[in-house]
Amino acid sequence: MATIAILIGTQAGARLLAANSEREAALSAEAFLLRLPRRALPAPLWVQCADPAVTGRLTFYLSDLQSERVRERDARV
Repeated sequence: MATIAILIGTQAGARLLAANSEREAALSAEAFLLRLPRRALPAPLWVQCADPAVTGRLTFYLSDLQSERVRERDARV
């Protein structure tokens, strides 16, 4: 079981999320990012885990999620 830390930067400060599984980490970070206003995206994020594959998958997934929300935001303008 991997211990995963995700740090997400916001205008109000950094938010640190911790999880014991990749799925738990993805779900909690996704929920947090979905609550951020679209104008605050993309938010800087850092994923730290002993398993580089998990780090890469989570970083890609969360970056892609933000990119999708930014595209939706920009399409509305």
